[in-house]
Amino acid sequence: MALLNIDDINVGDEYTEEIEFDEEQFASFISITRDTAGIHTNRDFSREKRFDDLVVHGFLLSVHFSRILGMELPGENTVIGTIDLKFHEPVYLGDVVRYRATVQRIIQPLGSVMLGLEIRKSSGSICVEGKTMCVFKDHNKGKTDRG
Repeated sequence: MALLNIDDINVGDEYTEEIEFDEEQFASFISITRDTAGIHTNRDFSREKRFDDLVVHGFLLSVHFSRILGMELPGENTVIGTIDLKFHEPVYLGDVVRYRATVQRIIQPLGSVMLGLEIRKSSGSICVEGKTMCVFKDHNKGKTDRG
């Protein structure tokens, strides 16, 4: 995707992608975080807790938004200012989910955009939803105050 500036973005623009969570991703995430809680690593324990299978870590789900926001929409000219996510339904090892980031608001004077975020299972159920505010770096660079 081309390097975007705030003038290239419109309300309603969106980016989507599908991701399948596999054992390699689990192992890498656990290696980094050392989060070996039973619902992520032990099927019997997870089922005792009334989950269907091993549960994908919430932050493993969330980390994909970092790449989407930083590389796709709104892209490399921005940094994440805030992010707020609500977790509704577990995602399990082997699940394929669809990520969506949708521009909801553009705040030109602040050089920022607000995006809605969601993760859905192939069944259509929402697993995670939220919002983020991304700020364009150097938005006011070169602009002068005409007082």
